[in-house]
This record gives sequence, structure tokens and C-alpha cells, in this order.
Amino acid sequence: MDLERATQELYRVAPTHFTAARDTLAAEARQAGDAELATSLKKLRKPSVGAWLANLLVLEQPSDVERLVDLGVELRSPKRKLDGEQIRRVSKEKADAVSKLVRDAESKASRAGQSISVGASQELEATLEAAFADPEAAQSLLGGRLSGGLRYSGLGFGDQAASGSTTGPKSSASVRRAKSEADQIAAERSLEKAQKEAEQAAAHLEKASQAVSDATRELARVKSAEALAIRRSKEAQMKVSAARKKRDKLRSP
Repeated sequence: MDLERATQELYRVAPTHFTAARDTLAAEARQAGDAELATSLKKLRKPSVGAWLANLLVLEQPSDVERLVDLGVELRSPKRKLDGEQIRRVSKEKADAVSKLVRDAESKASRAGQSISVGASQELEATLEAAFADPEAAQSLLGGRLSGGLRYSGLGFGDQAASGSTTGPKSSASVRRAKSEADQIAAERSLEKAQKEAEQAAAHLEKASQAVSDATRELARVKSAEALAIRRSKEAQMKVSAARKKRDKLRSP
């Protein structure tokens, strides 16, 4: 047994049995005279439940995990200028893929007799999200030997991701690249949101302008009616005054 195959088999084992299985393989390697392999095996860290679930998905459903990674590549590709509708499509496909993978992993854990806490499910989901968002995280996940979950916040890995990956810490150049990609996606979404808000504001302005126009016409109509009423009132008062004078004159002896 070589280290590669032994490691792959170990990371299939549920966390509750990992240490015993690792020590057994290390003892067998030492008895076979391969002290170097035994030492390497003893150094392998027991995975968290979330990391184990992620490893299991990679080992048993590699095409599904690779599809999630490919969606992230599609979204980040500088050769493709995605519009708002395409960004929403990819985001929805990502969300659907992550949900399905989490459900599949939980089913695998149930069949293996491994209980899954809310925290473990969240750790798995965060790991899948990180693999979608960052190429370094995707590489770590696809190795199928995480000992801890991955996290991505748009600024690179957190401490948990750096310690959980067997591929080593991210370089500063990779951090800058990941941040640039995340900033670009955020900028596209901000632009889309701003355009929608601008369209809504323009529609509201048009309605307000129409209301002002209608109100101006109505005010003119009312003022015209008021002027006509004033004129008629004056004419009526003059007629009343004339009629009163005529009556008074007729009454005079």
C-alpha cells in the first residue's frame, strides 16, 4: 500500500473510526518494514465531520463536485462578460448544486452511521461555497483529503481553511487574485442593482411629472371656473342693485 491510496481510503472512513483505522494502517506499514510510510500515515489529521463529508463527495461523486467548481470558473472567467440574467442563472445553479450535494452527503453519513450536527452541515456548505468562489479552495477540495472545512469571504481563506487544507496556505498573489474576482462579481451585481433602481426612479419620476401636469391642468380649470363665477357674481350684484334702484324709484311719490 502506498501513501496516496492509504490516504484516500482513510479519508473515506467516518471521523469516529479515523484514528483507529489510521493507527492500524501505520502499524501494518511498520511491520512490513516501511517506516517512512508509517510515519507519514501517523501525521494524517482526523477530519472534522464537515471535512469528511466533503472528502466523501469528492471520492464518490466527483462529477457533481467538479460541476460546482466549473460554475465558479464560468462566473469568474475574464473571457466572458456575464450580464445580470446570466449571473442570476449561475448563482441559482450554484445554490441548487450546493443544496443537492449537502443532501447527498447527509444521506451517505446516515448510511455510515455517522450523526450530522447543524454545525457540520454548515461547515460542508461553507466548504462547497468556498470551492465555487475560489480556485485554490477548489483545488484543496478536489484533493479529497481535507482535515478541516474551508471558508471564503471574498478576502481569501480564514484560519480554518488554511489549517484544514493539505495543499498549504494561499500565496499573497492568490489572495489578491481571489479578491479581484470577488470584487468584479460584486461590482457587476451592484451595477445591476443600481440600474434597476435607476429604472424604478425614472418610472416614478414619469408618474410624478404626469401627476404634476394633470394637477396644473386641473388648477387652470378651477381658476377659470373661479374667474367665471366671480364675473357672474358681480354681474348678478349689479342687476340686483339696478333692480333695487328701479323699485325704489317707482315707490317714490
